[in-house]
Amino acid sequence: MEFRELRTFVTTAKLLSFTKAAKDLGYAQSTVTNQIQALEEDFGTMLFERLGKQIKLTKDGEHLYTYADQILKLADEAKDLISSSLIPKGSLTIGTAESLCTYRLSNVFKTFRALYPKVELNIRFDTCSDYRTYLRKNTIDMVFLPDITCTESDLVTHVLFDVPMAVIAAPNHPLAKKHQILPYDMNGQSLVLTESGCSYRRLFESILTQAGAKPSSILGVSSNEVIKRFVCDGWGIGFLPHVTVSQELIANQLIALPWEGPAFNIRAQLLYHKEKWLSPALRAFIKVTLETLKNTTGV
Repeated sequence: MEFRELRTFVTTAKLLSFTKAAKDLGYAQSTVTNQIQALEEDFGTMLFERLGKQIKLTKDGEHLYTYADQILKLADEAKDLISSSLIPKGSLTIGTAESLCTYRLSNVFKTFRALYPKVELNIRFDTCSDYRTYLRKNTIDMVFLPDITCTESDLVTHVLFDVPMAVIAAPNHPLAKKHQILPYDMNGQSLVLTESGCSYRRLFESILTQAGAKPSSILGVSSNEVIKRFVCDGWGIGFLPHVTVSQELIANQLIALPWEGPAFNIRAQLLYHKEKWLSPALRAFIKVTLETLKNTTGV
């Protein structure tokens, strides 16, 4: 017994005509006849009395009709329920760096909200070094990170665009007069950097360590805006994504020192765990992100 046979039986029982049932279902009349006969063989009884061109349900046919009609209705309800679950809804928790969210991802969020208003977005700004742990513990759905390209085998990585970095200082800083800046120039300098778990701070410190440069002090600040203000006020040298300081550079409130040290190779990436169930909402968000940022280049 198959659903299509039950549907043929119910349609035929309602119309009391093989010919009309075939037309309603889009079948050849022989298909209807064969499916009814298959049901009768399965149940071992006649379901219709055939009197010339007239048919009517037998007693067994009436009993089956009651159940078959209910079965088909339940099947249709189940199909509707499953189909509706494929519509993106629910909530997503997304971790991201403040600089990416503020300057580069607004169109992604705007586009997604317009397309899928039933999905609640929760955006978290945590320490970058914690995000991989959160992905592995499944406490967040996905993250946006500026970092060297992730190669960890349990994480799926989509590289989105390059993130040019800037070593910044106040225009009157002593290093502002130099034509090139190398890692050892940071020796004895005061630095104003992001928090210790930040991916690009770790990279910058690693470059300085390998060059043997020892800053006189490092002030860790969790806010890009505060870092910019402190550097403007002469507290020391900063290191931020170029896009976050572009306005201050144009206004000559800050300068980008001519860095000639190793390349930073920071890239914006979308990460999620390879075993993560891609719900309709998460799958849709990934699709919107990749389509929105596919032609994006670093600034």
